[in-house]
Amino acid sequence: MTDQTGLQRADADLLGTFVGNEAPDLSSIPGIKRDGPVVFEYGTPETAFRIASDGSGYKFEIRDRGSSWPLAWFNCLEDAERYVVVREGEVRNDAPWFNGTAMAPPGVDLIEENSDRELRWRIDGVEHVVRTLSDLGWSLVYRLAWVRERSLTEVIEIVGGSSPGEQVGSR
Repeated sequence: MTDQTGLQRADADLLGTFVGNEAPDLSSIPGIKRDGPVVFEYGTPETAFRIASDGSGYKFEIRDRGSSWPLAWFNCLEDAERYVVVREGEVRNDAPWFNGTAMAPPGVDLIEENSDRELRWRIDGVEHVVRTLSDLGWSLVYRLAWVRERSLTEVIEIVGGSSPGEQVGSR
């Protein structure tokens, strides 16, 4: 089942469980009702991390005491969902992903124009675009590119492992 934002119930439940949200709505912070553009949210009422629709895609943003700022933008919701797992995995597990500097895997194009950086790839004829909106998210976007074709369950296993870089071949 899909909610009005396009989020699959199974994905919301898996993500919500992973980030520590509570039932009955695992796609929201307990006691907080999501507003229209917010697809998925976790954290605390003071500091929340969320995926929000912007009409042309989805952005991952931080909301802290009334202010918000985006870290990354995605044209596909599934990439934003994987980004949440990669981000939270990095917070929980400092196991190495890269030997030296972060790099894009084969089949992923890096586009840099002025200060804008994005990665692009195709899966089953669909173009995926991920744009960083902050230097804070750049290495996470690279990690996302390495798990771009994996299910959420697989990504959760990878980010929790002792050698995620070896599991995805980024080393």
